[in-house]
Amino acid sequence: MNRNAFIGRNIEILFKNSIGDNPSAVAKIQAYFGITSRYLQSMSTGMQNEKVDVKMEFADGFNVDANIKAFKQSSASYNQLTRTGIAHFCELFFDKDMQTELENLFIQKARDRHAKSFTEAIAVKVGEKADLILKWAFSFKQSREILVIYERDTSMMYIYAMHEVFKKLGKETKLSAKGSIAIGKCVVIQRKGGNGVHSLDIPKDSLKHPGNNVQVKLKMKTFISEMNDILLAQYHI
Repeated sequence: MNRNAFIGRNIEILFKNSIGDNPSAVAKIQAYFGITSRYLQSMSTGMQNEKVDVKMEFADGFNVDANIKAFKQSSASYNQLTRTGIAHFCELFFDKDMQTELENLFIQKARDRHAKSFTEAIAVKVGEKADLILKWAFSFKQSREILVIYERDTSMMYIYAMHEVFKKLGKETKLSAKGSIAIGKCVVIQRKGGNGVHSLDIPKDSLKHPGNNVQVKLKMKTFISEMNDILLAQYHI
């Protein structure tokens, strides 16, 4: 397991084991979702449900799914929401022409770090599908989900109702000077890049190299600032 996956797994366990010790946070979650029965337990879901890390169970059978992310104020504070291959990304949202164009751009970027991963025309097309892309990147079932962000420097858990997050997220798109695509103020789409330490036998300009995946990232500090007025609950560990 790589370091980021290890940290993510630890934060998942931290939330699972701590939420029950914070009844005021549980009460706010119950109030938002209209849950009148008592909280029972939380369970890790692992890979069973995409985007879901922990399931909160209540006595009436209602479950609340938690998507959990972590960051440090002292670092660059980006967190990966999701990533996938170009072919799958275009199968979900675009067409074969877009796939071919992105593949050519990513391969050129792998060969020349000064090349751009996206064009203005692609940014416009992404803008037309921004709502769908955001829902895919963030959520498994937003009507019964919370987003939990753990700030590692201060040991603070921030909890948001996913439905409120989607109402608040900006959908406008912009191509950055470095060639990534910003969706609103909080989300960035980019070529993943990196050396692919677990794929050293694959050429960097091969579409099989993980560095040529499409990656969606969340700007954590900006997100917390922008979402301050929809914060559902928070607690310190």
